Amino acid sequence: MVSNPPLRKRIISDQEAENISRVEELAYEIKVNEVMASKLICFSPEKSMREVLEVFRQKRISGAPITSPQGDLIGVISMEDLIRCLIDSDLESKIEKYMTTKLITILPNDPLIEASKKFVTTNFGRLPVVDKNQKLVGMITKGDINRGLLRALETDFREEEIRKYRAS
Repeated sequence: MVSNPPLRKRIISDQEAENISRVEELAYEIKVNEVMASKLICFSPEKSMREVLEVFRQKRISGAPITSPQGDLIGVISMEDLIRCLIDSDLESKIEKYMTTKLITILPNDPLIEASKKFVTTNFGRLPVVDKNQKLVGMITKGDINRGLLRALETDFREEEIRKYRAS
């Protein structure tokens, strides 16, 4: 059900390392758990797609995890799944008919660069974040990564401005 394909490790040369930008550095320094959403709206697979539509509209979200009664992650429902349901005029169907069950997950202590790589290779819009026991602890999107990097750059900028001010 949940799979994480092995990632190839590549050694960076000294010349390449000299050209790494601050954003690239931050993508290796910041951890997934620093930017992920941890307060999640979850659905059970028995709920109807009509309920998904209403929650997505009210909460202005585009995806959510599907969990078992025991809280185990069993799938993800996305706006794309909802659109397929609407095309089929099938809003009374259960979520389990449309949810994605072949999941790619990420660990909370993984660097953002790992999440970015998975987004590029899978073309998913969100990744469930699971602990070492495969229990759902959060969700991360490309937007979360961008916001986290921008916040870190803003902090860097402020610190640099303070250093310049003190030096003058």
